[in-house]
Amino acid sequence: MGEKMNTKDLEYFKQLILQKNFSKVAKFFNVSQPTITTAIKRLEAEFGAKLIIRDRVHNVLTVTPSGTQLAEHAEIILRELEISHQEINNLTEQQIVLGLPPIIENHYFPMVAAKLSATGLLPNITTVEGGSIWLRDAVRDGRVDMTLLGSVDPLSYRSLLAEEFDRQPFSIFVSKDHPLAKRKRIYFSELRHENFVFFTSNFVHNTAFNRLTRRNHFRPNIVFRSNDTHVLMKLIAQNIGVGFLTNVVDHYRSDVVRLELLDDEQPEFITSIVYRTSHILTPAQIKLLDVLHSTLESDAD
Repeated sequence: MGEKMNTKDLEYFKQLILQKNFSKVAKFFNVSQPTITTAIKRLEAEFGAKLIIRDRVHNVLTVTPSGTQLAEHAEIILRELEISHQEINNLTEQQIVLGLPPIIENHYFPMVAAKLSATGLLPNITTVEGGSIWLRDAVRDGRVDMTLLGSVDPLSYRSLLAEEFDRQPFSIFVSKDHPLAKRKRIYFSELRHENFVFFTSNFVHNTAFNRLTRRNHFRPNIVFRSNDTHVLMKLIAQNIGVGFLTNVVDHYRSDVVRLELLDDEQPEFITSIVYRTSHILTPAQIKLLDVLHSTLESDAD
């Protein structure tokens, strides 16, 4: 009986599939070439199958069907291992990493923080700010334990649980000097000839906005883009353009007027709590979930 395979063997194997060259892989891990060769032999013995065919004459590597199959599993195993390290590390430190997109953070987190502070849980929370797509990947890869996410459609992922807690409409924001400011409600089609100020890369807003512009058959004239809500509000106040924003955006300006949209079946800004299905929640995380549910749902009603 030879040695049993280990997870390092899988790392070498994964890299070999990528680089298709033994000496490059040895260099990558800073080990000798025979170390890599032995690792592959161990894997072949473990699975009783040829994984790689090496043509030394032409210096070519071919991955066998068994090798291709193992490469897929190796990817999953190594990712799970990384997540385990991350989770256990957070566990021992009793830390919870919570993801927050900026708009959601501004609107919902102050209420949550007050409650977390009252339950003594606030010092255990590390918050990470990012866009919804980045945060979704971060929670899937274990860099974030839980995240709040905004979306236009209800979320469903294979490896993640999403619990919806609020839905808010999108509105049009105009300067108090704008001709439309005297109205309370408008149809989106009335904005055909308006200039817009809009987000640079906020995909939830982009998706909602594109649905409305497509449905109304016009290409909006966007005169300025920024990811800073306060900057957009200032520009709207100065009548540089009109804004399309979710009601979750807190606007305290007296020189900006919010108009409701009258369109049928308009998109909504849906907020959900998202975490991994494979993740066993710690007592602290269960407490955090309870606080999120009780605060956010009572606020949403």
